[in-house]
Amino acid sequence: MVTSALFLVLLLQIKHLFADFFWQTRWMVANKGSYGHPAGLLHATVHGALTLIILLIYVPAAGIGLIVALCSAEMLAHYHIDWAKDAATRRAGVSPMQKRFWDITGTDQALHQATYLAIVAVVFA
Repeated sequence: MVTSALFLVLLLQIKHLFADFFWQTRWMVANKGSYGHPAGLLHATVHGALTLIILLIYVPAAGIGLIVALCSAEMLAHYHIDWAKDAATRRAGVSPMQKRFWDITGTDQALHQATYLAIVAVVFA
């Protein structure tokens, strides 16, 4: 069971790499700090949809209701974590050349990873 849980964490981390870095567009990056903007909503939806695919393939026994609930919760969490990160960097007036920017970005990424640990904990509870 531990190996299965760790593998699911790995799958979610790889998904995060693609959705948050490789596939995130400039439009998403530029606009996800505007609350309710379609770019941020689409970015969070990409995360939720990819998690849905992973969970349906890897742990279908969790049940469709639980899987959809977890993916919906991830979308909401991801959206708000990203929005809060953008708000914090704007409020602090920092750029990627400043340490404070990376403190905020690191916190953002840690919160996303904590979301994945919560999903795995629920699935394997």
